[in-house]
Amino acid sequence: MLKRLIFTLLLSVPTVIMAQIPDSSHLPLVYINTNFQSIPNEPKVMADMRALDNGYNQYNHITDTNFVYNGKAGIERRGSISQLWAQKSYALETRNPDSTARDVPLLGMPPENDWVLYAPYDDHSLMRNVISYEIGRAMGYWAPRINYCEFILNTASPDYRGIYIVMEKIKRDSNRVRISKLKPNENSGDDLTGGYIISIDKNIWAQDSGWTTPNPPGVFIKYVYPKAEEITPQQKNYIRTYVDSFENALLAPNWAHYTQGYRKYIEPNSFIDFFIIQELSKNIDAFKRSGYMYKDKYSKGGRLRAGPFWDFNSAWGNPKLCGFDTVGGWAHQMTCWVNSSYPVPFWWNKMLQDSVFTRDLKCRWITLRAGILDTSVLFQKIDSIKNYIGPAAGRHFSRWQLGGTFQGDIDTLKMFIRGRIAWLDAKMPGNCWNLNTPGNPEENLQVNFYPNPFSGEIFMEQGQSIFGQTDIQIIDALGKIVFSTRFNPGTEGNKIRIPAENLSAGIYFAMVRNGENVISRKLVKTF
Repeated sequence: MLKRLIFTLLLSVPTVIMAQIPDSSHLPLVYINTNFQSIPNEPKVMADMRALDNGYNQYNHITDTNFVYNGKAGIERRGSISQLWAQKSYALETRNPDSTARDVPLLGMPPENDWVLYAPYDDHSLMRNVISYEIGRAMGYWAPRINYCEFILNTASPDYRGIYIVMEKIKRDSNRVRISKLKPNENSGDDLTGGYIISIDKNIWAQDSGWTTPNPPGVFIKYVYPKAEEITPQQKNYIRTYVDSFENALLAPNWAHYTQGYRKYIEPNSFIDFFIIQELSKNIDAFKRSGYMYKDKYSKGGRLRAGPFWDFNSAWGNPKLCGFDTVGGWAHQMTCWVNSSYPVPFWWNKMLQDSVFTRDLKCRWITLRAGILDTSVLFQKIDSIKNYIGPAAGRHFSRWQLGGTFQGDIDTLKMFIRGRIAWLDAKMPGNCWNLNTPGNPEENLQVNFYPNPFSGEIFMEQGQSIFGQTDIQIIDALGKIVFSTRFNPGTEGNKIRIPAENLSAGIYFAMVRNGENVISRKLVKTF
């Protein structure tokens, strides 16, 4: 509902853009007053920030004073091409009055001080990033948490800026990317081996902010954590050498060897999931920009992991460029004048030549398709978001004079998803062994889960001829890992108990890996 109003809660200054400011919203309301300062690209300027949030789907009125945040914030514009758009995106830092960072649980998200105020200007569905991060969390990873809001900028001339998405920024933190803190004095031993966050991206940043890999085609990798201005020479050398070693392993004669090849340097399941989300969304930036990776200390696993997921506004059929709005074709094989200067690392085509990698890829795809990537599950999520933000979407479309309708853009998004999934169902490489049938001739593991169906505990028993380390994961129908363990059947016996008493009734998948052999089993938990 749009009405003439007085901005009493913001220093009682009358509005100028009266017809565009809602007097209430079922979304949180965020106000930022820059005190007559323009917002630069950088550095951040000090501003006053207030946020109203009476709870999910509860109305927030401009006369309310029960702010969930009422304090200082640093704000600057963010993005590259998006800075040319009418609706700007911003980087936010919640602050103390003395300009130091202030950790707060903003809009119900865990306490931190670095936030993104994202403008979905080019995404008329208003949810492409949101559903991508939802999928990431359902896969079992950290992905940025979000909260929709309606945003009003400034006090003297209040400017209703439409729907925004407050989201967590990718950052090393106990509530975000959970890797070890790497201090400037940690330059040797196990300390030096983690943690790091790096990103394949465009080289438009400050000098010495990253490096270009030596093997063709040569991609630019940016230091994210530690930051370029904080990372030490020893730390730079370590992470660069580590990535070089991964590339060199892919080029070596024994590159596909299960323990001595490229897997020695990466956690392949994370790369499989990264491949799936980029290809499913057919992201125009897939594999070549905003491609984050992270690595913890050797003592904590130590291998390079793909993720977190980031930047999907130009995905899911959105960009009408170079065929990225069509449902067919592999994103990792597509070139486009928009990002032709940012090559795809050779890693992906190489790993897709590994029958074990593609086998695991196909198995993972089948498992996800039975759960979180089932078309009806995805459409239910989309409809839920649409119903939640729908009342405010009309104001957003009016504010930015967007063509078409919100419902029309949702229908277009669904049409792309349906077609893209069908194409990937037909084209996904790999040969996944039957998830239900034991004793396939291709399998070198003799594994039995019993009882199945089960109601409480369940046991896994392996053949007596199997030795060496065995990894077990139990995955629910949404693709989330609910149990994982490792044991040595030759020395610890050939049977292991899996505590499953607290699992909800439903369908689960067991993934068992021993050396180069991987099998899957379907499990059923009864009431």
